[in-house]
Amino acid sequence: MKVPVDNGGQHWVDGQEVNQESISLNVQNSIANKEMTCMVHRRRWMILIFLIFLILLVIGVSFAVCLGIHDDKDEKYDPALFELPRCFNGSFRLTNQIFIPDLLSPASNQSKALSSQLQEKLADLYSSSPALGRYFSSVEISDFRNGSVQAEYRLRFLMPLNNTELEQFTLSREMVYNVFRQSLYDQDPELNHPLYIHPASLDMQVGSVTSESRSGVLYW
Repeated sequence: MKVPVDNGGQHWVDGQEVNQESISLNVQNSIANKEMTCMVHRRRWMILIFLIFLILLVIGVSFAVCLGIHDDKDEKYDPALFELPRCFNGSFRLTNQIFIPDLLSPASNQSKALSSQLQEKLADLYSSSPALGRYFSSVEISDFRNGSVQAEYRLRFLMPLNNTELEQFTLSREMVYNVFRQSLYDQDPELNHPLYIHPASLDMQVGSVTSESRSGVLYW
């Protein structure tokens, strides 16, 4: 092995010439390559993030446009056009109530209180129905009789004029009855609730529009 001839010159190591400037250049090239690789990866991530953002933006705009142009005619109606009444009468039995003579008098506090509670229950039932809610007008508890407590009710709906399809399907006796009956089957009989209505006791007929009703009708 030979020692250096001078400090800035060439060296001889085991017969091979090593140039310090070449080594320095290789190191610089290696650092530059690493920086270039990092920049490439960084650009790829930026492009990927931009594409994801662009896709989400397109989805959001498309969804907003669909909501804007969606026009459900069933959701738009004018209640002022609902003028033709359609009524239903019937009865049901409150199995968790004990009959008292005061219930026979519509003016008694017991009769008024029970009527108000039942009217609110039936009004909530029909006003929240997707099919019947817009047509529901009022409910009345017209009388109480003995037999646990037998309650007579009257339902009133309003529909547009000259609409026979509503009368035959949506506001048919079968539809109005089934909505009521299904709600009764959804009750929990184990709670012994005072307003529990026995499903099998439900009775309903199409009522007369001109029939008289007592005061205390709950309108919706």
